Amino acid sequence: MEELTLTTLIFGNVVIESNLRGAELRIYSEDWRGYQLRTDCGVTFRAPLDDIRGTVPERDLAALTEKFFQPAAAELEAHYPGGVERAQKELAQWLSTKA
Repeated sequence: MEELTLTTLIFGNVVIESNLRGAELRIYSEDWRGYQLRTDCGVTFRAPLDDIRGTVPERDLAALTEKFFQPAAAELEAHYPGGVERAQKELAQWLSTKA
């Protein structure tokens, strides 16, 4: 048996959850009992976050994070300190560092 721990990144109630097939953007309700899966528009990672960390070319990070958070921009502006701009910077920084 093998145990695997997958990374989840939390930006207020906007969450990027890894699974074995990739990573998905979810917007949770204020009570955390329900969520909206937001892979219908924007970008979906095709690998768990840990597998792509440190592999995204520096020149692509800004465009990737902007596109990824586009479906959740209003939620981030309303409920995350620093809004979508801060979330994009934090995700870009996390993706650019090798674990």
